[in-house]
Amino acid sequence: MRLGRREFLGGLAGAAGGMAAGMAAGGCDLAVFRADVTPPLGEPLVCGFVAPTATIEHPLSAKGVILRDGGGVCVLCALDWEVLIGDPYDLFRERLARAAGTTASRVAIQCLHLHTAPGIDSNVVKILGREQKPPAHATLAFLEQAVERTTAAVRQAAARFQPVTEIGAGWAPVDRVASSRRVLRPDGAIVARMSKTADLELRKEPEGLIDGFLRTISFFSDGRPLARLHYYATHPQSYYYDGRVTYDVPGLARERLEKESGVFQVYFTGCAGNVTMGKYNDGTPAGRQALADRVYDGMAASIQKTRRAPVTPLVWKTAAVRFPLRAEKDFSEEYRRAVLRDPAKPPVDRIKAAMVLSFIERVRAGRPIEISCLHLGDVRVVHLPGEPFVEYQLWAQENAAGRFVAVAGYGDGGPSYICTDRAYQDRGGYEQTWSLVGPSEQLLKRAIAQVL
Repeated sequence: MRLGRREFLGGLAGAAGGMAAGMAAGGCDLAVFRADVTPPLGEPLVCGFVAPTATIEHPLSAKGVILRDGGGVCVLCALDWEVLIGDPYDLFRERLARAAGTTASRVAIQCLHLHTAPGIDSNVVKILGREQKPPAHATLAFLEQAVERTTAAVRQAAARFQPVTEIGAGWAPVDRVASSRRVLRPDGAIVARMSKTADLELRKEPEGLIDGFLRTISFFSDGRPLARLHYYATHPQSYYYDGRVTYDVPGLARERLEKESGVFQVYFTGCAGNVTMGKYNDGTPAGRQALADRVYDGMAASIQKTRRAPVTPLVWKTAAVRFPLRAEKDFSEEYRRAVLRDPAKPPVDRIKAAMVLSFIERVRAGRPIEISCLHLGDVRVVHLPGEPFVEYQLWAQENAAGRFVAVAGYGDGGPSYICTDRAYQDRGGYEQTWSLVGPSEQLLKRAIAQVL
């Protein structure tokens, strides 16, 4: 179900027209940056849950833009990694902020959530390091190297600003890529349709609830495109867990478009917590290329539908969210500590236990998670933590009438999945078994409304 397609298409002209009419004369400056954050051979991938790096199919990048005007500087960065959790997320933001001449609150870093890439919580590394025969999670030396490379790229970019005179916004449907992971059976149970699905009967099930549109924000200088930011909500992996590092479907589409157009391209994964490519992905190289081609087609169509308007002053809004902990016994400190301390337990279970304990420590220390939104006239760019359900993206769009709303998930990965409240009561399903936060739907919606 491509929820909102009729409403979105019907409102496209009106929203674009409102954007053009509502923007006053003004301007800002833009710089682009790119850093190599490819892991070395042997580096753990996906928080240590899978085989470590064995081969490099594609280099991984930190790509983004720096925007500045008289009111300040902000940074948007998309990282070709699986997840950044807690301290590493803060470390990236703080270092990039210093390099760009701004504050950490005005830096948004979002992972693409590739399952062929690093994921790290430095506190988990410390927690595991205190135990007998600990499984590998990630390497702090590689984290520091990646941060330093990205910081250097931002510092260099900050000396190469170009004036922005117009901003463009466009959207287009993407055909046969995204599908809901939560498939409802006739008996009311939920079955998980994972990213790679060999079960033909499961692939025949309907798409389910998704946002079927890819959104593109473009920056122009006197008619010349400087950079384009793309937003689409689906888990991005095709075939994976084999020690192969790749930027996968979104990277294939992004880099093809950049090479063909000569324009800098950045891709952000939206609220894809319960959205995968499982209905359309058979897990083959040919299948991956077909999916990448369809995402590319969506990008190209979105660019064709772009409406331009003069730039207005940048507005950056933030909200602090204090997520509740899970109340169930198997998410308690006592239960997880027992799992962690048992060297006979599978490495995956011990790593997950350390991740739960790390998040419990964070919440008890009173450290909130920040969300943010960049306002560019009638364009809104929302940055969310964790793996939010697509319902939050659709809700944000529906509650910003007349605005063009792009949403990026996968900021600070501490919460893991951020489900709807109903999902915790469902029979079956996958996401709620990995959500580290208790029911928080109204809490997050209030914060989104605040920044919008």
